[in-house]
Amino acid sequence: MSCCRKKRFVVPFTKQFYHLRDLQKTGQAPQFGSYIYSARELYDRRILLSIDQYSPRQFDKLQITLSSNVAGVFNVCLESTIVGVTSRIASEDIRMDDLLQAKYEKRPSLSLLDGKVRVNFELFLFQINKK
Repeated sequence: MSCCRKKRFVVPFTKQFYHLRDLQKTGQAPQFGSYIYSARELYDRRILLSIDQYSPRQFDKLQITLSSNVAGVFNVCLESTIVGVTSRIASEDIRMDDLLQAKYEKRPSLSLLDGKVRVNFELFLFQINKK
């Protein structure tokens, strides 16, 4: 199956490039990819609706990582760099079955990370499928 997967080219000197390089150095590179986004970027694209205890002005100091090491299971991790050091706020595994159930129920939004993060469901699902 790995012979059929397209190898994605990552532009050097971007946040994604450094993220993947750091994962490879530590030997933690997920089998199905890992993508890092600033909360500001997802908020501007209307994927991210809100994060508890943070205002949209602080979103440039928050990072959301979507990764998958097992087919059909996605890990969502929220990290903060507000104090200058990266610290993990929350992390959760989301199954594709749960996302498909939410799509069947036609939910407009989805709560992640024990209700700390709210996302536009359709745009979030599109982003996962795109990557």
